[in-house]
Amino acid sequence: MDCIQTNADISPGNSGGALVNMYGQVIGITSSKYVSAEFEGLGFAITINEASPVIEQLIKNGYISGRFKIGIHLIDMENSDKIKLIEKKIGQSLPEDFKGVYIDSIDKECDIANTELEAGDFITAINGKTITTYTELYDTISSQYGPGDTVPATCAHIDENGEVNYYEIKFKLMEDTSGNY
Repeated sequence: MDCIQTNADISPGNSGGALVNMYGQVIGITSSKYVSAEFEGLGFAITINEASPVIEQLIKNGYISGRFKIGIHLIDMENSDKIKLIEKKIGQSLPEDFKGVYIDSIDKECDIANTELEAGDFITAINGKTITTYTELYDTISSQYGPGDTVPATCAHIDENGEVNYYEIKFKLMEDTSGNY
């Protein structure tokens, strides 16, 4: 993503505001701030050239076409706190070297709800590629698939004895028309 570095004050709650030049033209949308003890925070804005197509689609459609949704809420294994939360939800420690994303809930309106996958299970791989974080899941799917495509996934259920039972599913990606990004 192309960004503009700015010294405009960006505070929690005011990201998303217009960044204007001295002629009053919008040149960007403030998006983030990098904070460090060594220097004042660096502000960043998404360039208007990056933002315009998104804004135009939102105005025209109410959503951005081409974006997909799977239909799951998940907890990934990005850090030890999330792993502890997963272990609390399943009531036991995860098996050694086990990797995957924990499925917290499934949207009944999405195709994935028609598979064997259930809340409390894990997606461990997409098309053979192991996943442990939301980013890995999203990047793996978005690099190969789009709305309407069928995605193969390896899933796992961990029983009360800690035994891992793997199974395969296929689900269709749905176009995300919610406008909630």
